Amino acid sequence: MRRSAWVGGCERCRAAMVAACERAGFTPRIAYESDDMVVIQSLVAAGMAAAALPGLALRAHRHPGVHATELEGSARRIHAVTYGDPPDPPGVAALLEILREVAAAPA
Repeated sequence: MRRSAWVGGCERCRAAMVAACERAGFTPRIAYESDDMVVIQSLVAAGMAAAALPGLALRAHRHPGVHATELEGSARRIHAVTYGDPPDPPGVAALLEILREVAAAPA
């Protein structure tokens, strides 16, 4: 993987991928750029590049030629955005509490 070409996505996704690669001891050589998860997986399946994708993207669409390995130590930030002044409606408050519980749970 260290010598592979890589697919970089948007600025934020690319930064997360570069940081993960640097934690593994190398800087990725970004040869392609795309924000389209299907295109990224197609490049990987064709043997043209490696990529780092969020698990949600793989659950939404998984190219049969892609092998995925979970990166240990990776963290994802989830932000809940609401509008209006608190207190939130009961459904929103319940969802926010569930998100807090899930975020606090061990991986």
